[in-house]
Amino acid sequence: MTYIDKNEALLAFLTSDKVNIIDATISRFDIFYSNDQLNIDVYIILILKYSQGNRELKLQFQNVNKYCLFYSSDTYFYYIERYKFFKCDKGFYISFDPYEDNLEIQPEDNDFILSTQIEGYFL
Repeated sequence: MTYIDKNEALLAFLTSDKVNIIDATISRFDIFYSNDQLNIDVYIILILKYSQGNRELKLQFQNVNKYCLFYSSDTYFYYIERYKFFKCDKGFYISFDPYEDNLEIQPEDNDFILSTQIEGYFL
């Protein structure tokens, strides 16, 4: 596992042209309680042309305040067609199924995580 960065620096890295999670797939979610806080690890399999040679990415959302993940067998398991990822006054917010492509938390967003910290790793 190779540490990438955390918080704002990780957000800047993941929203730059260095790595792109569009057209990637989520292979796994680990939801666990550690050190008196809820954490969610998201494992993402990257498309090689967007990955700088790294095939899998792990995003660890720490001290999760709120999350909502939904799955139906009628759809593919978390293919990332579009997403929004930004820092807000409540922490770091990602939605893998946003209602609109803006930098706002919207009640209609689906498959989202809101946490106070985030770390990233290449596997």
